Amino acid sequence: MAVIGGILLIGWLMALASGPEAYAWYVGWATSPIGYLLMVGLSWAFFQHMLSGLRHFVLDIGAGYEVDNNNRWSALLPVLSIVLTAFLWAIIFFA
Repeated sequence: MAVIGGILLIGWLMALASGPEAYAWYVGWATSPIGYLLMVGLSWAFFQHMLSGLRHFVLDIGAGYEVDNNNRWSALLPVLSIVLTAFLWAIIFFA
């Protein structure tokens, strides 16, 4: 997540500093299907990482150690990350 996101951010900053033609090329590339796929993948990785961190935070405070509860949350986190990613991109595309 950090490597791909960092490369995209540095590329955007370089295109911004290089002038209007370079920026227009970068925006055209970023809004292509491959660019959208990368950005959707990055946002999914962000939400997955964030939710896993919250789950571990709850475990660190001493809750959620029951096997059924722990299994339920570990199975629910990928679904929640997909739902949050879909919600984010629905807002981006339709708002």
